[in-house]
Amino acid sequence: MSKSKMILRTKFIDRACHWTVVISFFLVALSGIALFFPTLQWLTETFGTPQMGRILHPFFGVLIFVVLMFMFVRFVHHNIP
Repeated sequence: MSKSKMILRTKFIDRACHWTVVISFFLVALSGIALFFPTLQWLTETFGTPQMGRILHPFFGVLIFVVLMFMFVRFVHHNIP
């Protein structure tokens, strides 16, 4: 199919926001489960050390919040009558 016949379904910024939220959610989930259940401390090896997982957990949470608020502001005008 040629480029002239292709339809843009979603913009790049929408896809980037979506995947940022998805990846950040899984990183927060991994670090959060390891914080809540000490027996699963090995999950924080994703971040290097358990201390690094504990440090990065709130930063990923704030990143999710900021990106979701950006998406909300971006799409809210489609839902207001």
